[in-house]
Amino acid sequence: MENIILSLILLKPMTIYEMRAYIQQNISTVCSDSLGSMQAAIKKLIEKGYVIVTEYVENNTIKKRYSVTSEGVKYYKGWVGTPINIQKMKSMEAGKFFFLGIAPGEKRVAFLKAYISDLEEEHKKLLVIKDYVDKTQDTAITMNTKRIKDDPVLEGNLLEVSGEKTVEAAVTNIDNYQLYMLEYGLAKIQADLNFYNKILKRELKGGKK
Repeated sequence: MENIILSLILLKPMTIYEMRAYIQQNISTVCSDSLGSMQAAIKKLIEKGYVIVTEYVENNTIKKRYSVTSEGVKYYKGWVGTPINIQKMKSMEAGKFFFLGIAPGEKRVAFLKAYISDLEEEHKKLLVIKDYVDKTQDTAITMNTKRIKDDPVLEGNLLEVSGEKTVEAAVTNIDNYQLYMLEYGLAKIQADLNFYNKILKRELKGGKK
């Protein structure tokens, strides 16, 4: 969670609610949007000196906006681009399927049908997002490039971390990999649908292949 937050505020200082909204809209399939988890992560980042908080008033309400520090940029530069730790991607929920054979037949079928239904809904949601991204990608790159260029601190941080010579190149790379992640999500869900539908058919045949 700490590194996700750093990734977000490296590109734009945000309130915790803006971060949460971004996670819900874009990466909810791989990241929790729990306010408790986010608050705990932000607290750790502040203690490490990687993030600073600025208070401001909006509509008579005091709000907190979080920004990355130079130390945070230094840490992030060392972290970003390192190989994914496959051990951290494992889920305890997957163990439920491993032991599903213990459950009665009707519960196994209900489990599979419910999970397939959830996968289908998630697949539909990602398809809508991909359609929108495909139509707006060029505009989004142009707008984000301009926004970052208008803030010398953001521009400097992004160029330092990315190693690119221009903001345009850095923003294009970011946008491309976010699209790759979306494509990965779609491919993974489709593969899961194929697999679990196959198992469901076996269950409905009485366990025969």
